Amino acid sequence: MQKMDSCSPAIKLNPHILKNAPVNSLVQLKAGSLSCTAKLSIVSENSPMPVNFAILNRGAARELKLPGFQYLIYAGSKNELLIGPVVGVMTSAIRNRSLPHGKTGKLFKEMIEYAGRRGIFVYLFGPEGISKDHRYIRGITTGHNSWKAGTFAWPDVIYNRIRFRKIEKQQEITRLLYEMDGDQRVYVFNSRFLNKQEVYNALKKHPEAKNMIPDSEIYNRHNLELMLQRYPALFIKPNDGSIGRGIFKIICKPPGRYCFAGASSTAPVWKGPYTFNLLYRQLSSEVLRRNYLIQQAVDLARYNSRLFDVRSQMQKNLHGEWILTGAAVRVAGKDRFVTHIPNGGRAEVFDEVITRVFPAIRIRQSIHQQLRGITTLVPGLLEEKLGINLGILTMDLGIDSYGRIWILEVNSKPSSFDEDDIRKKHLQNLTDYFIYAARKKNGKGKYEA
Repeated sequence: MQKMDSCSPAIKLNPHILKNAPVNSLVQLKAGSLSCTAKLSIVSENSPMPVNFAILNRGAARELKLPGFQYLIYAGSKNELLIGPVVGVMTSAIRNRSLPHGKTGKLFKEMIEYAGRRGIFVYLFGPEGISKDHRYIRGITTGHNSWKAGTFAWPDVIYNRIRFRKIEKQQEITRLLYEMDGDQRVYVFNSRFLNKQEVYNALKKHPEAKNMIPDSEIYNRHNLELMLQRYPALFIKPNDGSIGRGIFKIICKPPGRYCFAGASSTAPVWKGPYTFNLLYRQLSSEVLRRNYLIQQAVDLARYNSRLFDVRSQMQKNLHGEWILTGAAVRVAGKDRFVTHIPNGGRAEVFDEVITRVFPAIRIRQSIHQQLRGITTLVPGLLEEKLGINLGILTMDLGIDSYGRIWILEVNSKPSSFDEDDIRKKHLQNLTDYFIYAARKKNGKGKYEA
């Protein structure tokens, strides 16, 4: 086996990749927006390197602005090999020269290192890292368990992981996301937050999906009065809220009296009873500055006398098909009406809770069938109706006492799961989707030679 020159671009391949190409012949490499011509050499037949991997020398790595190690050949032909892919993760965790730390930093390192073992190069970047000509991006990746700064190629795939709506709505970032969506060199997914109203409007128009969602209306005096005539309990939710912040619950106290309370980390403090006019004035003083939605409060099943819901994650796989990554239960704290852990909720194992709450096999089978149906229908429907590329979603699902599943929330910027098995499947599916997205962007299937 010939030793590679560290200066001139060179690549080592398994002999099964380019079967008829002679040693020292030239091959075109492409990684993200960059390409180079490299001299070919062959690894030993006894090499432990996977068949569809390649080793870059320093010269090739320098030309492609990649660390010099093994990469996946995810697509190509006799004339060109596509390696990586190169994935840029857009995050506010490194804005203003700050570095990811704590749980966020740990999760990003876990993603980058898992992808690296699969031959995929992932780096993080903030909006200020993008060059004016959009050819390069200054960002960070991992090396020897620490963060390493660098200037990298414009990627094949961009995953928007900005976690805060306030930051994503900034004019600079809105403009960048718009430009990225129109850039033919890159495949962007989960490019923005979703809001409750647009999700509800998209689903209510579908004959099957409309039966999966609670009745909802925009918050105003007329709609509040109308919804109180329909249902004994309601939720008032911020249209762009998350993790239980800003939620209120209203319960009817006949005749014509109403109480309400806000969700918090402590037991709710109920106010009232009020007449409708006084209720509306009191609520409006609480929700005056935000866009709110009124939602039917579904009478959910109980686990050990406490409300619970199901947090499910759905992702696209290597073939671009939606699959269920996993589901876990979140149980509300005592006397709470939201299940989010910051509001006193706790995690439980899905199968254990469902078996306890629904001992009848027929109902449990129906629940699993409904989960599969939601996975198959809803994410793709949202992509179509909202005109957005999605690769991952979480849904908060309620189950009533009859075993019927209700879609309560849909989130395109999900938090991580604490459950190890779900996190492992998440990384597998996410990196599979990176490959799918890069192939789709480049109009390529697998290696074609």
